This record gives sequence, C-alpha cells and structure tokens, in this order.
Amino acid sequence: MNLIGTTAIVTGASKGIGYAVAAYLMQHGADVVVTARSEDALTSAAEELSATHGRRAVPVVCDVSDATSVAHLFDRATAELGDIAILVNNAGNSTLDTIDNLAEADWDSVIDTHLKGTFLCTQAAITHMRTRGIKGVIVNTSSVEAVATTRGNAHYSAAKAGIDKFTEVAALEGGRHGIRVNGVAPGIIVTPMTQAAATEEFHRAWQQTFSVDRFGEPDDIAKAVTFLASDYAPWITGITLLVDGGTHLRGLPDYAEHLLPGTN
Repeated sequence: MNLIGTTAIVTGASKGIGYAVAAYLMQHGADVVVTARSEDALTSAAEELSATHGRRAVPVVCDVSDATSVAHLFDRATAELGDIAILVNNAGNSTLDTIDNLAEADWDSVIDTHLKGTFLCTQAAITHMRTRGIKGVIVNTSSVEAVATTRGNAHYSAAKAGIDKFTEVAALEGGRHGIRVNGVAPGIIVTPMTQAAATEEFHRAWQQTFSVDRFGEPDDIAKAVTFLASDYAPWITGITLLVDGGTHLRGLPDYAEHLLPGTN
C-alpha cells in the first residue's frame, strides 16, 4: 500500500488520534506538517515523530477556526514541503452540557473548531491542489455521535453531522479535479481527553455498546485514514467510514447520566 503523495498536513496532531495519524503517514513515507494551538506540546510531538519515524514532522501552530491562521499554515507547509497532497482535518475540542445549560461560548467554540475549521482547511487545500494540478486526498474526522445520539453533546454531535454532509459536497466538487474527500467516524478512543473525562462506570456503559469487545485506540483510526489516503482507495470518495467497534449498532450510553451529576 502506497500513499497518493509524500506530503501531508494533519491538524490537531500534538496528541491522541492526530498524533497517531501523523505517525502512520510517516511510516508510509510522508513528510508531515503537524498543527495544534499549543506550541510547546506541538514542538515536543514533532520532535518525537521525526526521531521515531525517520521522516520530517514540521510543527506549525494554527487555530483552524481562523482564516488568517489557516492561510499561514498552508504558506508554511508549502515553503517547508512543497506541494501538499494529503490533508487530515482532525482538530477538535469538546465540552459537555445539556441544551438548557449549554453556554453560547461553548457552542461557538465547538462548532467553530470542528465544522468551521474543517471548512477553512478544506477550502485552502482544494484551492492549493487545484492550482497545482495535484490529485490529492482530504480526510475529515467525524464521530459515531453524528449517527448515534446522547444527551449532553448537542454542539459536538451537530458539528460532526455537519462535517459528514460537508464531506459529501466537498467530494462532489473536488472529484472533477481529481481530489478525493472522505471521512472517518471514531467511536470512543482511548486518548488523554477521554481518559480524563470518563469514570469507571461510564467505561462499563461504553463497553456494553461494543460489538468488538474492546475500546478503540488511536492507531485504529490512523490505519483507516492511511487506507483512505492510499492507492488502495482510488475509487472511494464522499463516504464517512465508521470505525467504532460496532457502537452504532447498539447506540451510545447516556452522557448526561454518567458525566453530568444531577441531570434529570
């Protein structure tokens, strides 16, 4: 299996899923620009990736919800690596509350980071690829929560559902230029963020939703992204691949019940 190109951008890559995606792309021969908002964490991640995988990991601080920051990202990426063939939109954040208590600032932050960030980076990537004649690949990170529902995560679920439909339109528009656009939809993945938020009881509730009896790992998502960015998937575009251990077959546990004490 070979990647469709040897240069990539991965957003939200200082830890968790994004870090694993960058690592897998590097293992398969890519140099990668990795982005995040925290410079210290990003620099450390890039140094570790480069030392481990023998390819270049170039750190660029970026707020994906800001058009100027995204333009700077692509300028830096082009200056460092040349033409960019692969974009992975993975930057994300999350808060948790029911709709009646959800702060407008939290709604804006989650929607802007996930949905607007995916739009801005995809827009920049399609423009970059079209003007250079690159038959590239874009992979967007969605979530099982786009197709399965729980209380407490309306903003996150709405953002991810929006990403799924955006992926379809982007694939339709990009296809005539040789650009494939797909998504991956993780279930619960063992990352620092999920470990910090989840109680033992919540973990047990999640386990009851699995068809494959284990929690997901960042590598599970990284392998799916690498496949979609490879010559093994040349006729796949406009889909969002569920990588969730079968959670969508049974449904999500109630986040409000387990993580928002006192919620009725």
